[in-house]
Amino acid sequence: MDVDYKADFEKFLSFTNEKKVLLDEIVKEIKKNNAESLLDIGAGNGLLAIPLSKEIKRYVAVESKTKFVEKLTQEGLTVYEGSFPIDINDSYDITLSSHALSYNQEIYIQYINKALELLNPGGIFIFITFRSQEDDWTSLLKDLGIQQMDHNRVCFNSIIELLHKRSGSVTTRKIKTSLDTSAIEDMVDALAFVYHGGNFEQKTKFMSLREKLVKILNSKYKTEEGYSFPFQHHFVVTKNN
Repeated sequence: MDVDYKADFEKFLSFTNEKKVLLDEIVKEIKKNNAESLLDIGAGNGLLAIPLSKEIKRYVAVESKTKFVEKLTQEGLTVYEGSFPIDINDSYDITLSSHALSYNQEIYIQYINKALELLNPGGIFIFITFRSQEDDWTSLLKDLGIQQMDHNRVCFNSIIELLHKRSGSVTTRKIKTSLDTSAIEDMVDALAFVYHGGNFEQKTKFMSLREKLVKILNSKYKTEEGYSFPFQHHFVVTKNN
């Protein structure tokens, strides 16, 4: 079983309204703060980056995956290729990290410090994640018998504490999105991607629980149209004082 990250990622995206919902929320912040420039850290394959770039005067991306960099560049976007934090001699009204921040402490401390450092006075850092162990995803893993450490919740709280120390002005709101499929196999594949994130062993582990997963989906997440699985995102805004 090969794990083709790009293919699995794009299949997941084809069944979720995540990009549209998050785009709407980010645009609200652009308008609210009269922002003219944005650095998108971990811009991905362009489904969010490309429409977002049309909503602001100056858009710049950071992306580590070469295939995604090529696609973004072909669309005429300015892209720094590499893993953040990287050297950028510029500043922005908004720095954005949408599902791109590692929960490795050695990484996220440097990452956040650099994201805040690149802000203009009065600018904002937007951090979006669903990893806080409070939602249907966490309950699903528990029902599947997949043991989860308290790592995500602890790291999320540590990140919020760090943001408060660095700026003192932090607000958090919860945003809901959903995976919607007509076929059970598509839902299984989409949820498998959320779990494995490109890791072969993780994908194998998750797919070995397919029979149990199907029973849970039929019991809790079946709709008249097929299947719908909700995700809860934390939308965190830190203002540079």
